[in-house]
Amino acid sequence: MSAAVAVSGLWWRYPLFSEHEQPHPWTLRDVAFQVEQGECFGITGPSGAGKTTLCRTLIGILPYTARLSDEQLSQHFRGSVDILGQLVNAHTASTNQIGMVLQDPENQFLRMSLLHELGLGLQLQGVPREEIVQRGYAALSQVGLERLWHGAAYIHPADLSGGQKQRVAIAAFLAMRPQVLILDEPTSDLDPVGKREVIETIARLRRDYRITVILVEQDPEILSTFCDRIALLHEGRVELVAPPARFYAERSLLEQCGAAVGELTRISWHTGYRYDGRPPLTLEEGVNTFAPIVAQYGSIAQREEPAAQGEPVVQAEQVWYHYEDGTTALKGVDLTLQRGEMLALLGPNGSGKTTFAKILAGIYRSSRGRVTVLGQDLASKHVRKHLPGTVGYVFQNPDHQLFCRKVSDEIEFGLKNLGVAPAQRREKVAATLEAVGLESEAEEDPLFLSKGQRQRLAVAAVLAMGPEILIVDEPTTGQDARSIAGIMSLLCDLQRQGKTILIITHDMTLVAEYCQRVVSFRDGEVAFTGTPAQLFHDQAALQRTGLRPPASAALAALLNQDRLVLPPLITVEDWVQELGVQSLA
Repeated sequence: MSAAVAVSGLWWRYPLFSEHEQPHPWTLRDVAFQVEQGECFGITGPSGAGKTTLCRTLIGILPYTARLSDEQLSQHFRGSVDILGQLVNAHTASTNQIGMVLQDPENQFLRMSLLHELGLGLQLQGVPREEIVQRGYAALSQVGLERLWHGAAYIHPADLSGGQKQRVAIAAFLAMRPQVLILDEPTSDLDPVGKREVIETIARLRRDYRITVILVEQDPEILSTFCDRIALLHEGRVELVAPPARFYAERSLLEQCGAAVGELTRISWHTGYRYDGRPPLTLEEGVNTFAPIVAQYGSIAQREEPAAQGEPVVQAEQVWYHYEDGTTALKGVDLTLQRGEMLALLGPNGSGKTTFAKILAGIYRSSRGRVTVLGQDLASKHVRKHLPGTVGYVFQNPDHQLFCRKVSDEIEFGLKNLGVAPAQRREKVAATLEAVGLESEAEEDPLFLSKGQRQRLAVAAVLAMGPEILIVDEPTTGQDARSIAGIMSLLCDLQRQGKTILIITHDMTLVAEYCQRVVSFRDGEVAFTGTPAQLFHDQAALQRTGLRPPASAALAALLNQDRLVLPPLITVEDWVQELGVQSLA
């Protein structure tokens, strides 16, 4: 079978603005691999490894949009990329042979309405109008957004939620049915249900239309479930290409490179229990691996640590919010945030989480109801004006927050406004950059950071100011394991100092490992309030909220179906402690 994509000896480094500067290091270093026709080929690796740059070279965006002379080209680009037997050139991206869904969907939208966005590529291909309409509706249905079709001619893409934007971007390419589809972390902004829905759609299209898929992804569950092979990219080099079972058995290399691995794999690594000589990758394999051990247990008393009850710092009572177009985003929300807690605000895309957070930060004003922060009523314009000194807000999209031309300046800006002395500012900037793994990028322009690096910078810029209450909207989206650990370490440090943290997230593993309490929204209303353990072991609550438990909790629930022997294990560390083997490294 001939290769759909063939990469050989690929090197790339970004050009400089000034000839007097030292050359950038190589972003891609001697990359070589092949993707067979009809294959789903995964690419993973730490943030900043060169994954997005590699995608851009596969489609021809690089080097051909860099406007390099023939003499300059050899200094920045080497090697070859073949798509369907043809060398990639400046026109490859405009053909219907290959399509790429960008990591940030807002960078992809070109038109003023959802309908025109879905049909633009088909118009350029000369597809008849009637077929454009049929394909547009089909593509929107395939990503679970058919309910938007009747207003598609009037809905502006900017008015959609983050997850909806990502689905529309995917649908626009699905409508064109390219032979090779590159997806750069396409589900990073989606809730768990939406994420799986999109990936299953892509898998179905791959099967029905024999599309070759290259999937850049951090989520090991998605990679192991849907990919035939996975490549590990680290510091611009391909360190490993293997089927999922063999890929996740390479513990030493994966840990050395900081690659994300699933909870079942981590439990296996730390306990020594294996499935067919390797870590289990699915819940079914996990049950087969751990059921014989659990069967030896007698009945164990259920344990649950109650959530700490602290002084209320935020109180929301019967909060409603209506957008100008008449959409009701919040419907009588009651919520209390306690001093010193880390609370997870959960819910499907479009459930009202970000709207509520922006009310707490003073960005929006509630339509009805009452909200107080540290006893101050947010109905007062004066209170909202001075709120940024008390409530820090990290936006879901880092590009809505970053504006300085140097990474270190971005962090120092807020400290200057707080009147921090220069020596203390320098010390705080250096410590914060080190904590989020960006110390080597201190002099860089944020424009040249990867999205994952920009996300960490946005979080760091707000964290450095140490607000009393911190709201972070999807802080770990698209991050590698080390970056998530760095961000959460900073948040935990602030919590230990008595700060209060509200995290909006779709990452249930993060919720289980770090949060003391959970509030979940559904359709603008509070659908659940309680601890993570209460949520993840209550099937009715999970169904009501539309959430999926992390693998550790799901495994415990499955093993408890026959007889109740296990306590509510919801993290890898819970499992390691329960099985009584070596502690986590």
